[in-house]
Amino acid sequence: MSDTTHTAHSHSEETPKRLSSATYIIAFIVLFLILAVFADLFVFILGTIGLIVTFAALYSETNAHGAHH
Repeated sequence: MSDTTHTAHSHSEETPKRLSSATYIIAFIVLFLILAVFADLFVFILGTIGLIVTFAALYSETNAHGAHH
């Protein structure tokens, strides 16, 4: 077995580019409208809950990341 060490490239230290808040809001509204038009009531309710949980987790992750820097 060879013992190799991996070195980090200089570009790996860059922070990933974040999309604007408006992009996330538009994506949420579009996905919500798709659910409203094409889903039955059960899928609409579950999909809406999943959509809210997903975007809330994304917001708290983005907000926490911004607080540390």
